[in-house]
Amino acid sequence: MTDKTVSTTKVEAPAAVVKKAPAKKPAAKKASVKKAPARKKVARKPAPEKTVFSRIEDSVIAVPFKAANKTFMASIGLLSFVQKEIDKQYREFDKKFSKYAKDGEKVFDQWEDRVEDLRKDVEKKVDEARDRVTSTFKKAA
Repeated sequence: MTDKTVSTTKVEAPAAVVKKAPAKKPAAKKASVKKAPARKKVARKPAPEKTVFSRIEDSVIAVPFKAANKTFMASIGLLSFVQKEIDKQYREFDKKFSKYAKDGEKVFDQWEDRVEDLRKDVEKKVDEARDRVTSTFKKAA
């Protein structure tokens, strides 16, 4: 057997030198493939809760509600029609009223002119009567 001596001292191994990978050479360009746009996840709305009316829609109880609804809608339509007719009548009345007001102004101006003429005639006659009375008193005195 051979004598072998084992050394118990540790010997440090030299640190390995890290080499950089060589720079990549530009490779031939591959045809670019466009990705489909990402779709947003849409939150689904929960199913609407059934209303009381939709629950009884096909029952006998729903008939009066439907009739009341139709009656209400008809009354709104009638109200709209009446309002349009009243507006139309008001416009016609306003036109006639304006015409009558203009005619009234003309008649008023004519009467005013006649009254003015009458006033002038009365003043003239009063002046003539005063002159006669004055001249008569002068003769008598």
